[in-house]
Amino acid sequence: MTTYECILLAAGEGQRAALGYNKVLYKINGVNELYRYSLDFFLKDEYCKKVVMVINEKDKLYFKNVFKTLKSNKIDFVVGGDTRGQSVYNGLKKIDSEYCIIHDSARPLIYKEDVYNLLNSATETGGATLATKVYNTTCHIVDGYVDEYFSRHSLASIITPQCFRTSMLNEAYEDANKKGLSFTDDSSIFKACGNSVKLVFTDNISIKATTSYDIKLLEGLLYATHR
Repeated sequence: MTTYECILLAAGEGQRAALGYNKVLYKINGVNELYRYSLDFFLKDEYCKKVVMVINEKDKLYFKNVFKTLKSNKIDFVVGGDTRGQSVYNGLKKIDSEYCIIHDSARPLIYKEDVYNLLNSATETGGATLATKVYNTTCHIVDGYVDEYFSRHSLASIITPQCFRTSMLNEAYEDANKKGLSFTDDSSIFKACGNSVKLVFTDNISIKATTSYDIKLLEGLLYATHR
């Protein structure tokens, strides 16, 4: 199995979660902070050689104290930027391995088979992203009305983790920065700069804590799976 290093994004503020603080610091069921599920997964994975946590400047002291407590030589950190893309680019500067995995720490449900399938795909194509199939009818809207329907059979929902050859992702970000391009995830930047992105489909549950409802749902799932 190919080794890798991980960029774990935790620099957001989580305004839609309405907590008044960074949502990844929310204690699930009053026990573990949201980000710890992702961090612990990658620290325990023998093929992951380093975890670069991208953090918010406001949370810097908190995380520095946590890292001292964990006493792991696999952890590094960097302060994020104003956008997700800038945060990832900052994290990339700390990556030394040939392959890197990028993951949102607001997605605590991670599965080894998904990570390893991503790695295998990225070694073949240079870039791969986890995805789920779309089961609902989808459409494009204009002013609150349906403009056009799309076939769900030709659509996919992109999620994290995502995996890339580090040098290729660096080049994609440098190219995007020169052109002033901005995207919502790394696979879209990778693709926009002329690279192919392999979809790795999963049936495993992956929920991103975006709203307070998502957090409550995750608390139920994590209580059932991490008792």
